[in-house]
Amino acid sequence: MQSNLISLAFNKIGGIFNHFLIKEPNPINRARIRMLSYILVCYLLFTGVLTISYFIAGEKLHLIRVSIVFVITISLIAITYFTHAWKIASHVILIVCTLGVYTNISIYVQNVNLETIQFVWLGILLSFYMHGLKWGWFYSIINILPVMIYTAIDNKNYFYIGTGPHEVSQLTYIFATYYNFVFITFLQYYFFKTFNKNFVSLTNTKNALNEINEKLKTSLHDVENLSNARMEFLSTMSHELRTPLNGVIGISNALLLQNPREDQEENLAVLKFSAENLLLLVNNILDFNKFSSDKARLENFAFDISALIQSNFSSIKLKAEEKLLHLSLHIDEILKNKYVISDPTRLTQVLSNLLNNAVKFTGKGSISLTVKVQQIDANMMDVMFIVEDTGIGVETERQENIFEAYVQATPSINRNYGGTGLGLTIVKKVLNMFGSKISLLSKPNVGTRISFNINFNYQQVSTQNFKETDNGKTELSHLKILVAEDNLVNILVIKKTLERWNVVPDVAENGRIALTKVEENNYDVILMDLYMPEMDGYEATVCIRNLDDKVKASTPIIAITADVNDAVIEKNLLAGINDVLPKPFDPEQLFAKIKQLTGVSAVVESEIKC
Repeated sequence: MQSNLISLAFNKIGGIFNHFLIKEPNPINRARIRMLSYILVCYLLFTGVLTISYFIAGEKLHLIRVSIVFVITISLIAITYFTHAWKIASHVILIVCTLGVYTNISIYVQNVNLETIQFVWLGILLSFYMHGLKWGWFYSIINILPVMIYTAIDNKNYFYIGTGPHEVSQLTYIFATYYNFVFITFLQYYFFKTFNKNFVSLTNTKNALNEINEKLKTSLHDVENLSNARMEFLSTMSHELRTPLNGVIGISNALLLQNPREDQEENLAVLKFSAENLLLLVNNILDFNKFSSDKARLENFAFDISALIQSNFSSIKLKAEEKLLHLSLHIDEILKNKYVISDPTRLTQVLSNLLNNAVKFTGKGSISLTVKVQQIDANMMDVMFIVEDTGIGVETERQENIFEAYVQATPSINRNYGGTGLGLTIVKKVLNMFGSKISLLSKPNVGTRISFNINFNYQQVSTQNFKETDNGKTELSHLKILVAEDNLVNILVIKKTLERWNVVPDVAENGRIALTKVEENNYDVILMDLYMPEMDGYEATVCIRNLDDKVKASTPIIAITADVNDAVIEKNLLAGINDVLPKPFDPEQLFAKIKQLTGVSAVVESEIKC
């Protein structure tokens, strides 16, 4: 009961400055403010008792000093309460304490007694506790200095300054001495209790943070494993989807080149268009995951930019005609037959997504694609692309978020038009890779205008190396090509593609047969599938690169695979594969790669041993 009352009393005393104490974020400063409240209240009581005692005893000089301290204490309580200037108040207390040391030695005691030592001790402790090291040293020195001076001169020339020592009653002296001892001890206890509490709190916080960090590490490891598993799954799904699509698109291309009847040509065009749309969706999903893991990279190929733009625009013709939309394409004359060095696949991805979106969200009216050169110099040209439609448009408040993943213009868009909501996200990310930004202007029920600029390197490149010319059917006819592929549909697609150029390839159903054929024959190019039974494309490539016959070992190898990601490309380079062509492949790209590699004669040394 008694301890509870004492605790309650101290809580009341420590809470007199609570109105500004709660605003102090630093726990040490909060402890200092509470210490100040204890000092002021306790010394108000202390000096009040001494004032009465000195008045009764008739000790006028002591009464004057203690009365001054009493008035100062009341003033400091008021000043601190109303101005929150607790640091100034603590400086005043330290100055009063220091004056107590000086007046004791020079006037009241004229000696270094126990009370004087207490004042010195109190001044040293308070200065360090309340104001830190710099002020602590300052007040310590000015409090210790008179004691040191007195001690130094005491044995040599003892003298009094002033009117002589003034006696005080033993009871009063004992009260003052014991009170000071108890108060100094309490201040020590309170400060170190608070310090220890904060130290324990910090230690507990540190331990808690360490536990959280360990949990985060575990969670991050799990997330990384999950992400890798997701990428592995998507890569597998991409491979499984690309393989049949390669057959559909490849055979469609072959049939379209065999002069089909008009009705057959229309059906084949629809088939090809649908397959290419499905391929675009597969590519978008896979690329979105690449972008999420920062694994997407731009490649550099020479391609006819005008032809690529026309091809992309033609891809929407059938669907636009079904909706009776008016199409218009405007390409700057400077771009006609101009070859640029960039990534045609990524540019196609941007244009296909934008053009397909324009067709999807336009019920009536028109769609236009304008491509014009903004600036041109010796090696670079700045090209602006503008896609405009008269579709449903995008509300102003949603335009900023329309390029975020899975976001569509309104909640009803997905129900009415379908789609994954990834197209514009991928467009933005690809354009970031090109160093370009997309601009969107749109009004609901009026239409949308999307534009962007890309800087292209257009170094003069021989078109003979990158395009199947009129003589293309005989240009590769002298080459001997080996196709290593286990899928019968893919074999048929590649054979029909090569037959366009009067090339009759040899076929190996797995890597082991391919290795045997290379040992027995000389080939100009090997088209290698990566995933085959008995011996896959990697193992077969490694063994070919390690053949004793350096001519056979240096045979150019193009990997034709449905699994194209950075890990696959790195593995290809390590195995010694010269180039990679993704399935479904573009015949013109295959033609260009064969033309490039048939001039390669340097032996590629593999880092792996067969």
